[in-house]
Amino acid sequence: MTTPHDLWTRYAGIWSADPATRASELQACLHEDCSYSDVNGQLEGQAALSAYMGGFQGAMPGAQFHILSVAEHHGRSLSVWELRGTGNAVLQSGKSFAALSPDGRLQHITGFFDPVAEAA
Repeated sequence: MTTPHDLWTRYAGIWSADPATRASELQACLHEDCSYSDVNGQLEGQAALSAYMGGFQGAMPGAQFHILSVAEHHGRSLSVWELRGTGNAVLQSGKSFAALSPDGRLQHITGFFDPVAEAA
């Protein structure tokens, strides 16, 4: 049995995974009728999200999401994450909310980015 934290950690890993494994990992973590939205737009389906992830990898080579905590109840789940770059530096932090499918996979995901602190 997969814990909510394990599911989010596996999903987070897809964002930096080898493109050859992306489709099978998306299938394992996301319902076929999934959606994803963040401040940049809204996507429908695993193929659209996979393409978006590919763009992310091109723009942020080597960056990885790390799940810090997960809360879940009544078919809803919230993860708190950090995006870390080279040398483990935190590039961005935020939260992602998901409605779960009946089989426990992520179905409708919304990402929220915390404000980035200005350099002094």
